[in-house]
Amino acid sequence: MSMTKRLQIPVTEQECSHFQAAARRSRLPLAEWVRRQLREKADEALGGTDLDPRRALDLIKTLNAPVGPVETMIEESIAGRYS
Repeated sequence: MSMTKRLQIPVTEQECSHFQAAARRSRLPLAEWVRRQLREKADEALGGTDLDPRRALDLIKTLNAPVGPVETMIEESIAGRYS
């Protein structure tokens, strides 16, 4: 079992109420809601976010990259390299 550490972060009354409302809406205890939010933001900042397949596909679509059967893409890549 890993050792846990306590993290204290001063927040305003308004922020606390806001976070509590978000946790209630997610049906999570406030501490768990905060842990999940911190993990998600840390993953984004470090570039290690695991995307669900649908979100990954949406991201790939925004690239407007060429698509096609693998064999065709390889042939076109090789043809372009030697032309």
